[in-house]
Amino acid sequence: MNKICIYQIEFDGHIGITEEERTTPQPLSVDIELTCNINTESDDLYDTIDYDLLCKKIVEIGHETLNLIETLAEKITKSALEDKRVTAVLVRVKKCHPPLKEIKGGFVVEILRHRLC
Repeated sequence: MNKICIYQIEFDGHIGITEEERTTPQPLSVDIELTCNINTESDDLYDTIDYDLLCKKIVEIGHETLNLIETLAEKITKSALEDKRVTAVLVRVKKCHPPLKEIKGGFVVEILRHRLC
C-alpha cells in the first residue's frame, strides 16, 4: 500500500453552532492522508490520485454551511472513499480561530475510516 498526504488545505468556511459563526467566514485547514492502491511505476496521472482535483473537492465541501467541523470531516472522508483505490483515509479539520478566548492553537477533529470490503 502507498500513501498520499496533503497538508494545510486552507479556505474560509461558514461553520459553527451560532448564526454569527456561520455568517462570518472563518479560516479552516484540512489535512488528508490517503492509504491507496496506486501504480507507482507509472508516470501517468490517471494511475494515481489527482491531488489537484482532491483539493478542489475538499474546498467545495468546505464551503457548505454546517454546524460542526465533525460533519465537515465526515463529508470529506466519504468523498475520498468514493475512489475505489483508496483503502483508508485520515482527515483532520482545524478551526483555526474558534470563538473561545481560551483556545489559542485552534480546534481539531480527526477522523480515520477504512473501506469496508
